[in-house]
Amino acid sequence: MKRLAASLILTALSTLGQTSHSAAQKIVDEIKAAHPEITGLELAANTPAGCQTIAATEAKEIGEKCDKDELTAWKTNRPFVEMEKDEFDATMPVHDSAGKVIATAGMDFKVEAGRTKESVTRDAQKIVGELERRIAADPTILGPTR
Repeated sequence: MKRLAASLILTALSTLGQTSHSAAQKIVDEIKAAHPEITGLELAANTPAGCQTIAATEAKEIGEKCDKDELTAWKTNRPFVEMEKDEFDATMPVHDSAGKVIATAGMDFKVEAGRTKESVTRDAQKIVGELERRIAADPTILGPTR
């Protein structure tokens, strides 16, 4: 009987995580579609398995553990922006309504004439503002946290 109860609880928690992560994926897809200036978007949050990507425009990124970009943005509460070979990689802290960092959003911008780290940071902050409003409307989007 105890095994059955434990199994049911684990199944319920797993389903909750999948449902909320599906909602996170929907938001990532919608925001990416609304912003052609970004070539990729991923959302990372603390999960029972630790900090990892919970939604992304590239499916292979989902479930990856947070790397230096996410951890730096999270710990410093500041944007982490770097120029790579053919794109800017911007990782931004995502806040709850109280201002606490609850996730990070990583996005890629193609290198174009006139695009600088500063302009990428401004554009990324606007996109994060959209994410924060969507998450504030439904905090369960990030799923169960640890």
